[in-house]
Amino acid sequence: MNAPLDRDPNRPAPPPPHGEPPRESLPRKSSSPLLWILLLIALVAIGWYFFSQRGPTQAPEAPPAPIGATPDIGDGTPPPPASERERPRPERPAPAAGVTRQASPVAPIEPTYPPAALRAREEGSVLLRARVDAQGQASEVEVVQSSRSRELDRAALDAVRQARFSPALRDGEPVASTVEVPVDFRLEESAGR
Repeated sequence: MNAPLDRDPNRPAPPPPHGEPPRESLPRKSSSPLLWILLLIALVAIGWYFFSQRGPTQAPEAPPAPIGATPDIGDGTPPPPASERERPRPERPAPAAGVTRQASPVAPIEPTYPPAALRAREEGSVLLRARVDAQGQASEVEVVQSSRSRELDRAALDAVRQARFSPALRDGEPVASTVEVPVDFRLEESAGR
């Protein structure tokens, strides 16, 4: 019997011989050049973003010169001997943040001993309260504890009003404050004046 040349479309195709893959031809798709260009632009943009997010790079510091070694000035001449070099002046550090302190007199308060109190041989201590502003000027000075001598109390008041103060600091900033200042009057101290 001869097989018909026409096959029945409802009948499945016979399996391929063993080991051979089926030969179905799929159309090959080629990528568009526009797609490759867009992909390249996206990669460049991502690279630029990450590069710009890095902080500035710093060059490593040069190691410090050994103690006692001094480099040449730069024109080939050696530096002057240590005895001829200027010594650097230490700078006064600025008040650090967070520093808190009370106002205090810049110099010891030494009032003039009143002549009437000196003749009467009066001695005593006066405790004063003064309002010191942020510039170090005393104002609103009052007697907290008297020496029981009007002359000594007045001399102490005058001395504190004229005194310069280092202002109080709060968090490193000068502020107005109130301070108590003791002033002593002793005859042995006034003998030299």
